[in-house]
Amino acid sequence: MRRNLTPLYTHYVEIYTNSLVITGAYDLTIYRRVSDAVNGEQRRYLTLRDATIVPLGHHPTTQRLPQLLCDRSEAVLVATLAEAPPPPNYPLEEQRREVVPLTAMFFTTAFVIRGTCYVRPGLTLTEALERLMEDFLPLRSVQIFPIAGGMPILRDFAALARDKIVALYQIAALPTSAPPAAAEPEEPVPAPQG
Repeated sequence: MRRNLTPLYTHYVEIYTNSLVITGAYDLTIYRRVSDAVNGEQRRYLTLRDATIVPLGHHPTTQRLPQLLCDRSEAVLVATLAEAPPPPNYPLEEQRREVVPLTAMFFTTAFVIRGTCYVRPGLTLTEALERLMEDFLPLRSVQIFPIAGGMPILRDFAALARDKIVALYQIAALPTSAPPAAAEPEEPVPAPQG
């Protein structure tokens, strides 16, 4: 039982490694979005409460644990199942910056991942990844395809470990705005000869 009055912000996450799927409650005493929390984590292990651990592709062998430590360096993907709502005074302005969506396929040794990342206008996928200083790349509208087989897994948000990416390609090019078509002058219609 918690006796102090410090608010606790709980995100429910799935952590995919090359051989395991780990699910649990990720508690934070200071509100941060999942991608910010995982990228800003200074400790090697992520602590999950009320966790389950399943060998990849073997769902009948689920083990439940009151607490589990997951090695952050082994995480391929951290997906959000439910994110804690931000406190009323959370500064949303700092999250709003000019970005454009870019959809790509990412290959790791265990998964193929389709997702949309957001990059600064004018950057290619390669340039955006090379400029990214964080360990995990935030993705939206994520589809996870286990290489060993199985049904695709759909998640609204996931953070992909950059050092686990083996290959990647952009699916759709950035939209370019075409100049408006000039109206063609109307040709005079000849008067009927009569």
